Amino acid sequence: MTRSTDARAARVPLRATRGDALRPALLLIAVLAIALGGMQVAVGVDAPAPFWVPVAFTAVFFVWTAAGVIAWWQRPLSMVGGLLLVGAIAMFLGGVGNLGLPVLVELSTVFATLILSVTVHLLLAFPSGRLQGRLSIATVSVGYGVTLLLQIPLYALPPDSTSHVIAVWVQAAVGLSVMGVTAALLIRRLRSADPKNLRVLLPLYLYGILAVLSIPISANVLRVLGAPGEVIGSIQLVVIAGIPVAFLLGVLIGGYAQTVEAEALSAWFSLAGSARTVVGPALARSLGDDSLRVAYWADEREAFVDEDGLDVDVRAQSEPRRWQEVHVESRLVGAISYDGRMIADPESVRRAGRVLAIALDRERLTAALLASNEALQQSRLRIVETADRERGRIARDLHDGLQVQLVLLALEAQQIANSADAHPSTVTEATALRHRIDVAAADLRSLVHAVLPSALVERGLTAAAEDLVDRLEIPARLVSDADDAALPSATSQSAYLIVAEALTNAVKHSEARSVEVRITQTGSLLSVSVRDDGRGGARLEGGSGLKGLVDRIDTLGGSFALISPVGSGTEVRVELPCES
Repeated sequence: MTRSTDARAARVPLRATRGDALRPALLLIAVLAIALGGMQVAVGVDAPAPFWVPVAFTAVFFVWTAAGVIAWWQRPLSMVGGLLLVGAIAMFLGGVGNLGLPVLVELSTVFATLILSVTVHLLLAFPSGRLQGRLSIATVSVGYGVTLLLQIPLYALPPDSTSHVIAVWVQAAVGLSVMGVTAALLIRRLRSADPKNLRVLLPLYLYGILAVLSIPISANVLRVLGAPGEVIGSIQLVVIAGIPVAFLLGVLIGGYAQTVEAEALSAWFSLAGSARTVVGPALARSLGDDSLRVAYWADEREAFVDEDGLDVDVRAQSEPRRWQEVHVESRLVGAISYDGRMIADPESVRRAGRVLAIALDRERLTAALLASNEALQQSRLRIVETADRERGRIARDLHDGLQVQLVLLALEAQQIANSADAHPSTVTEATALRHRIDVAAADLRSLVHAVLPSALVERGLTAAAEDLVDRLEIPARLVSDADDAALPSATSQSAYLIVAEALTNAVKHSEARSVEVRITQTGSLLSVSVRDDGRGGARLEGGSGLKGLVDRIDTLGGSFALISPVGSGTEVRVELPCES
């Protein structure tokens, strides 16, 4: 029932109200971009520059525009799409100077390097769309100063003047510094990024580091080497065109899912059914952070727990990780942990938390129940372990205490029977007493062996199972590859009891002619199989031996299966965890 509910919830689409309103505008932007690009190519046919130049600028303009439209379509609440569209405008303004019209040439000169500062802004604001940290803000501010303010002397001063040459080198030096700091910031962010967000960050950041270093360095090196301006410009154009391509790669990889508003997410939850852990994944998708996690407040423990009921300390996180408490009225129900670099606006997290508080409270109760179940399971496991220890203590006391006393009594009775001056009737009675003591000692040894076999304690599970097989009255085969030394005592004793009970049933009830025992260890799992060729038809309800073992197996976190078709024998299959 739970699976069908989860599937139904997964099929309910998320609809973003703001995104729906934005999409007609984005379609209009795409149409206008196509029109502007077409005009640029049409005018470029008669331009003084080679025809491939306006075509190349138009192609890059289209790439930036397409990336901006897709980004804003996918994440209507992020400003990354807007930045990409600003970059598209910068590319268009930088390219119109190639058309040869005086006004457009002047306009192109003013904004010739604006695309570089937009690139820096985009890289440092990705993926949230907002700049974080003083160094990032300062770097972007200086970048815009380089491309707008330091650009003024380049078109205001005579090209052959000394002041113009100095202005060019000043702009180049400051621009190179901005690019270097940008690359350093990107490298630092990659090193500290959450692994779950790397698929989003890696394509753009790696290419961004390459781009911000190659653009100024290649230009200066090629200029010193005397390369033509057309070659330098073409190389820079290709590198700049790769920025939105790298961004689109991050989108297509799948980690940059479409985001929605909290109000739309609330409506989705009203239809999403009762999937147990739907809040965390839905919030991660909605807010665009795959590393987002939800914690639930457990009142009785006064601590946060995860969806499995395990303790988690969200308050111990440090930047860039952040957390936001969620309340229903004045009652704390949980917290949202997220990456501040992926979600720059805490208000969006608070708003989503308020809208989803009821759903989160429902999951909080589920997590609290799981925590209680976990505590109950641990309590049952402690009971089993305590019973096993007590079983071992009783076995040792019987072996080392009562059995030793019986042996001493047997020796005394034998001494009386062997006494030279003993009356014949006394010898007879002493001898009979010795035999009865021997029988009692044998019964005691059988009892000690049933409580805790010495072979199991001294030589391990395989040897103990081999003793069981050897004592059978029917042909039996044992196959075992278990590492007895590495098995926890609770697992070894449980497996032994299962084999003993199954073999007893095979002889007494199944009328089997042969039996096979397999003990296999695979990683952290111990598998036990006992199969006979008897009459079959066994039922778990038929006796108390296997039923008690099933409870023990369940306590240890294992699984039990009884396969017994009528006339085809019986197989008992058990899997037990073999990690301490």
